Amino acid sequence: MVDNLNLDQALALIDNAPDGALLLDEQGRVLAINGTLRRLLGATATDRLLGRIPGDLAGDPLQALLVAIDNFAFMGADRHPRYFAPQDLRLPPGTAAVRTRLLRDVTEAEHLRAENERLQSELAAQSLYDAVTGLLNRRGLMVALEPQVSRSRRYNSPLSLVVMDVYGVGAESEFLVRVSQILKDQLRWADMVGCSEDREFIMVLPETRRDDALSLTEKLTERLAREMPESTGAWAAYGVVEWQKTDNSATLLRRAQAALAQARTRRDVGAAVAL
Repeated sequence: MVDNLNLDQALALIDNAPDGALLLDEQGRVLAINGTLRRLLGATATDRLLGRIPGDLAGDPLQALLVAIDNFAFMGADRHPRYFAPQDLRLPPGTAAVRTRLLRDVTEAEHLRAENERLQSELAAQSLYDAVTGLLNRRGLMVALEPQVSRSRRYNSPLSLVVMDVYGVGAESEFLVRVSQILKDQLRWADMVGCSEDREFIMVLPETRRDDALSLTEKLTERLAREMPESTGAWAAYGVVEWQKTDNSATLLRRAQAALAQARTRRDVGAAVAL
């Protein structure tokens, strides 16, 4: 038989709490619901929840109120989604309800977290630099490449592009950083190098003919073999193109990547294809 006095006393402690709360017995049965949660649920959902154990609510969103361990989303009677952080507290011995389940409303904090993630994503999308290597990312490289293409078109000066696919066994970030250092050491001050989201290194070589760009790939392969430990299994392939009058920055990069795709199929260390 339920001890009404103890239950009433327990309910009085939580009824005006700013967060939702449930009183549960040893079986997890809902004995009482405080005013905050009743207002959120509405009369119909409150009636469905009272006297139930979690197993009675299989497939019902209300079950999350009783069993969720981590933060969860719930649609209230106002049809606005809210986020709750659950916390279970034991009550003193002798109370009819043995457990209080607090449902702290963290909706505002969740919205702030989601907004922060959105802003971080937007900032990352607008960034011009790769977070791992510190080199220009693809977006940044395309911004830098466009003036070089315009210059070649205006003065009919040579311009080559090398796309390098490099692989190494071990900690990827450390390996990529080391490769980026080798590239920066090997290239001239006027050259530019970037790293795409696919971890391809892209080198822009102003005043450089295709044959000279091919010679550069040979030097890079030798440098990798000399400076990278054998344990890394360093392997590289290259796609090389020289600017043509029909090229813009996008078509130039596409041709270089098509050349790289052919070089990959050769399975030779330092394989380079020039188109």
